[in-house]
Amino acid sequence: MTTDTQRWTVGDAIITSVVEDEIAHIPPEFFFPAATASAVRSHPWVLADYADSDGNITLRVQALIIEHAGRTVLVDPCVGNFKTSELPFWNQQEWSFMDRFIAAGFSPDAIDTVVHTHLHADHIGWDTRPEGGAWVPTFPGARHLYTAAEMDLVQSASDHPSYRESILPIVDAGLADIVSCDADLGAGLRLEPTPGHTPGHVSLWLESDGERAFLAGDILHHPVQCAEPTWAEIGDADADLARMHRRRMLSAAAESGVLFIAAHFPNRPAGRVQVDGDIWRFVPEPGA
Repeated sequence: MTTDTQRWTVGDAIITSVVEDEIAHIPPEFFFPAATASAVRSHPWVLADYADSDGNITLRVQALIIEHAGRTVLVDPCVGNFKTSELPFWNQQEWSFMDRFIAAGFSPDAIDTVVHTHLHADHIGWDTRPEGGAWVPTFPGARHLYTAAEMDLVQSASDHPSYRESILPIVDAGLADIVSCDADLGAGLRLEPTPGHTPGHVSLWLESDGERAFLAGDILHHPVQCAEPTWAEIGDADADLARMHRRRMLSAAAESGVLFIAAHFPNRPAGRVQVDGDIWRFVPEPGA
């Protein structure tokens, strides 16, 4: 498991990855029903950083922190500790995420904005922490941003543990803001509508001093999807729509040369997308 803090500069901005968990040797069909290990092995560049020699893949859960223009913005705050989940590998876990977050130089009180690309349990968990038998906000000075489509979806299942534990306490504390799916967030940050994985999924653009980064969220889950963009992830709500936006954004990223980071890319999660025939490949960029 790679848990080292990684940082990249984009103009005057700094993006930091703080890892919650990373798991290797996952059979690819566990997350991508159309995948096979032999298909993964057919892309040698994937084996270099993102899969083992048998074609089994590695996936990560990480949060990204953006420091820019006096702002400190947290994107997709992972699963969280002691959360209730029907998935055993997320249920009632106790990770060292907050220790790594603090060791990276951050304080919960310094986060001014929390951006959620979508509201799956692995993107909202650290929004709250247990205290005195209740769930309380972890980042009490932050506005927590949600798109209307995502909030409508989770509120329709308001008895679900992830809503009760990770979202409702934020709403009750008056820290929740509903924003448009293409909102300008200031400080060079802008949302991009990328539905498909979920109905209100968004990605995030960062622009600083003429340079740009694209934080993709879950429009793709593993670098092999650059080479296999038709592979749907098991959690995609609308696989065809997800494929459309995956192709659209991979094409845009390759054309513009932006720094591209996806939420679950492991090991070396930031890099550049390059055209490779009628598909793409991901070329990682070292973090500081």
